[in-house]
Amino acid sequence: MERTRLFVVGGAGFVGREVIRGAVARGWEVMALARSAERAAELTAIGATPVHGDARTPGAWIAAARGAAALVDLAQPALPPRIGARDIEAVSKVRKAMMRDLLDALRRLAPEERPLLLSVSGVDDLAPDTRGRVDDGSPLRTTPTGFSHVGVPVRRLVEASGVAAAFLHLGTVYGPGKSFAASIFPRLARGRMLLPRPARNRLPLIHVEDAGRAIFHLAALGAGRIAGHSWILADETGGTRLCDLFDLAAEEMGVAPPRRAPAWLLSIALGRILFETLARDVEARPSGLLATGFRFKYPTVREGLPPTLRALGYERRAPPRTVSRGARRLRWLLAASLAALVLVNAPLLPVGVPALRQLAGGERILDLRPGYSPQTAHRFLEALGRAGRARYLEMLWTVDLALPALFSVALWTALGRGALRRWRWVGLAAGAADYLENLAITALIAAFPGRNDALVLAASVLTSSKLLLYGVSLALAIGGAWAARRTRAADPHANAAGGARA
Repeated sequence: MERTRLFVVGGAGFVGREVIRGAVARGWEVMALARSAERAAELTAIGATPVHGDARTPGAWIAAARGAAALVDLAQPALPPRIGARDIEAVSKVRKAMMRDLLDALRRLAPEERPLLLSVSGVDDLAPDTRGRVDDGSPLRTTPTGFSHVGVPVRRLVEASGVAAAFLHLGTVYGPGKSFAASIFPRLARGRMLLPRPARNRLPLIHVEDAGRAIFHLAALGAGRIAGHSWILADETGGTRLCDLFDLAAEEMGVAPPRRAPAWLLSIALGRILFETLARDVEARPSGLLATGFRFKYPTVREGLPPTLRALGYERRAPPRTVSRGARRLRWLLAASLAALVLVNAPLLPVGVPALRQLAGGERILDLRPGYSPQTAHRFLEALGRAGRARYLEMLWTVDLALPALFSVALWTALGRGALRRWRWVGLAAGAADYLENLAITALIAAFPGRNDALVLAASVLTSSKLLLYGVSLALAIGGAWAARRTRAADPHANAAGGARA
């Protein structure tokens, strides 16, 4: 006769509740461990029969699991807010003791009455291949990282016990509860969420409802199909970029995307274990689970995040008109460039353009005269006189020493924020031509009254090149900004990606 009874340890927890709901919805009888009357009432409310007891003393309640199809072990010791190496050692010690006692209790049941043990841990337990991928056949890690400090030794205990078991490896479980409700989304809403730079690592994820459904789905398949195997429980993408997860959440919440911080700083703040879990780069596809006929309700975070945030009371609204650090930097550079142009053209500046033109009898200075000939250059330097030539040199090596750097950095930044960022080098080329022109004109002044026609022609070419490159850079920056704006209007999700890149 087919068994249709399930026993859940940790049924009042984040994932356990969804396991119970899924099983009850399919008509199964569910018994769940409860340490308190309050937890027992919560379990009764979702359709389970509470069994009073403590996960640390399974001998007192294991008889209630006799004859169940499976015992789902979701027990987890209490975790501190910051988890370092010593903390995870303590957690691992407690968790191993709990598993030893559970295995001893299961072995006391007759084999025909013994439920299949579903040992639930994380994908951290599995060793990725050279491409950072894990699957149902991946071996256990030999060098633990993150919560595999707990999961790997616990699994080895189960494997050595002889108790029939299946091993379920969850991706990071998100949903309207646990740390996402208590701290992660509230911190994001307050603008206090930090991600390790550059936050491009792949994070295997699964919505809590799908996690519960998948665990029950596997339990219902029976020991003959799942015992002795590993099962990946992560959504169909296999891994979502950390930055994409939080940028999408910020967009749904209508808040600014989280800021980036140095990895070493977050490692100190969170503790090494939590940081390793957040920063891991793993792709974990649930091919085995899908092959059994399971179908996700939320196959990606794009389907799972909106209902999660609505359940937590975050209604979608228009994002605030915030200015990213890249945009603020560009505004300062553009303002400084404009101020510098105004300053160098101010009539009262002794080494400015108007003062030099006045000394040269109204002649345009060489910096602003493309295509000048040797005769034109010699005539201009002669008209300047000794004092004017000294002033020209002073301008080249004071004011005009800073202007090319300022202009080229502003253009590089402006081009980098637009759709034509691959042409950023044009802005730098303009600045380089400007400096070379300054050197050439300096050499002309130093050699005066001698003439060097070849040097004049070189300086003239550099002046023309400088002006052309500055103009092209400005046009590309404007065109790139316009194209990027059209792209963001067509695809709202491009906003977050663009902000992260800046």
